Amino acid sequence: MAVLEELGVPYDRHEVDFDSGENQTCGYLRIQPLGLVPAIVLEDGSSMFESAAIIQYLCDRHREPNFAPSFDEEQRPRYLQWMFFMADTIYPSYNRFYHPERYTAAAEGASDVKEQARRTVLKQWQIVEESLQSNGPWLLGDRFSACDIYLQMMTTWHERPVDLFSNFPHVRELASGVIARDGCQRAIQRHHFETGFESESFT
Repeated sequence: MAVLEELGVPYDRHEVDFDSGENQTCGYLRIQPLGLVPAIVLEDGSSMFESAAIIQYLCDRHREPNFAPSFDEEQRPRYLQWMFFMADTIYPSYNRFYHPERYTAAAEGASDVKEQARRTVLKQWQIVEESLQSNGPWLLGDRFSACDIYLQMMTTWHERPVDLFSNFPHVRELASGVIARDGCQRAIQRHHFETGFESESFT
């Protein structure tokens, strides 16, 4: 949603009612077979899921503003690196933290899975922090891109984002810059999740 808002692309929003089981209806499962969010229905009526893939499609489809390096730009490999690092490395660590029972056949092992996930995700954020420290303020240096929006979203998954920011000041600086953007603010304000910046004003 934040990427759509920043791109200025018109779209229709539908909030899936998990409490009523809407995510498990046949109609929704045809759009997202796992019954998760987000998913997007395209102009031709087909649908796609996986948030990082949706972001990449939108940025390739709508080139202005230029939120993703094109195939022939030298920053394209680094951009893809960070998108996949967040989607395939940090994202699964948070899944193990919040749903440890899914990753062990023994119920008594869930607490160990969660603790290891907590340690692992901090090591992964350290990699991001060191990159931003040496080549920030954005993941692509001086260039803002959609992977910065994705990173800010990922920070909200931390149990207490403010704790994450206290350990990783450059990650905090990036997230603060994303939140200050008008389109991202509109998306964030439609949801009620902790960002770590509740005491600060971005108006």
